[in-house]
Amino acid sequence: MKNLGVKVLGVLVTLIMLLQTSVVLAASQSELKNQQSEVNSQIEDKKEELEEIKTEKSQTMSEVENLTNKITNCENQIDDINSQIDAKQAEIQEAEEKVKEKQADYEKNKKLAEERLVVMQESGETSTLDLILNAGSVIDAISSYYFISEIAEADMGLLDKIEQERKEIEEAKSKLEASKKELDTAKAQKQGLATQLQSAKSEKNAQVAKLSADEKATQAEIDELVSHEASIKSEIARMKAEYDRKMKEQQQQQNNNKGNGNSGSNSSSGSSGGSNSNSGSSSYGFGWPVSNPGTIGTKYGASGPMWSSGHHTGVDFRVGTGTPIYSIGDGQVFDTGYNSAYGNFVEIYHGNNIYSFYAHASSVNVRKGQTVSKGQKIMSSGATGNVSGPHLHFEIRTPGYKYSNCVNPMPYLP
Repeated sequence: MKNLGVKVLGVLVTLIMLLQTSVVLAASQSELKNQQSEVNSQIEDKKEELEEIKTEKSQTMSEVENLTNKITNCENQIDDINSQIDAKQAEIQEAEEKVKEKQADYEKNKKLAEERLVVMQESGETSTLDLILNAGSVIDAISSYYFISEIAEADMGLLDKIEQERKEIEEAKSKLEASKKELDTAKAQKQGLATQLQSAKSEKNAQVAKLSADEKATQAEIDELVSHEASIKSEIARMKAEYDRKMKEQQQQQNNNKGNGNSGSNSSSGSSGGSNSNSGSSSYGFGWPVSNPGTIGTKYGASGPMWSSGHHTGVDFRVGTGTPIYSIGDGQVFDTGYNSAYGNFVEIYHGNNIYSFYAHASSVNVRKGQTVSKGQKIMSSGATGNVSGPHLHFEIRTPGYKYSNCVNPMPYLP
């Protein structure tokens, strides 16, 4: 009993340390996101200032701005391709390991079959008829027959297994080659973009040389801010990857605890009043954002002029003002706030590039950077923002956190 208590205490300490690390990472990421917003605002201010000092150099300044946008676009595309390359390389590594495992099984069974054939050849494999005719009795004859049948069946099963393994290896190798070709294509695209990027930078430098002193100074400030924004973006990506890694470790620890018979909980601090008893679980491990999920109003993809995108980007749950709204899964509060379209909103990052978004709240119970648990109350429904009545507007955004990344949320729900 004493040893069990020590083990449970050790597990709880590990979980608390992981949770604290996740909270620190989430808070730092939220702070960086705020810095990025501030830098974006400063860039816009400088661009407005630049417009004011343009005189006879307006055509040149316009060309510089176009080249700056082209450079930013190339850099964003290169970032996306780098992510694709990383993912594809991980996929290739996993596929190569599977091929190696299958090859080992294939060689092992092939060797067994070859040894079996050698034994049969060296022993001169007695025929079934000989064994039956030389049997001392009917019982011996029947026993000999079944013994030979079982050996033959085992041999055929081994040969079938070897053939199946051979086919699986060929199929895995084919997929592996396809992945390698896709990787080569991505690398070629990256190289092409890198060439375009270098060309655009050289052309921009030539155009900047033609600017007036005031224009050059302002342009230098813009370039510095753009560089700062890029570094913040890179840091957010790094911290996001670190958060994903920590979440994966935490999940693995939970699985290990279950396997060892321990049932330590991982609830976040500040549950903010209750949890969802009707959360269910989807293939993604997510639950429902409301206790009564049968009250869906407007569905995803519905078209109409009231939406700026031309279609509904989420699903609406018909719930009255003050209804508890819950996080669909474990994660960190990536953003909260208010705007004229969504009213009071909450956005949660769940790892694996999946974000859930909740809008039109009458009140919010969580803050940026906070770690939340599946089924934890995060807000109360309402009618804030551009609405005709109280309801919950719910979205899934992937692979990014922006409005443009909205996808059909229903496959992610139970």
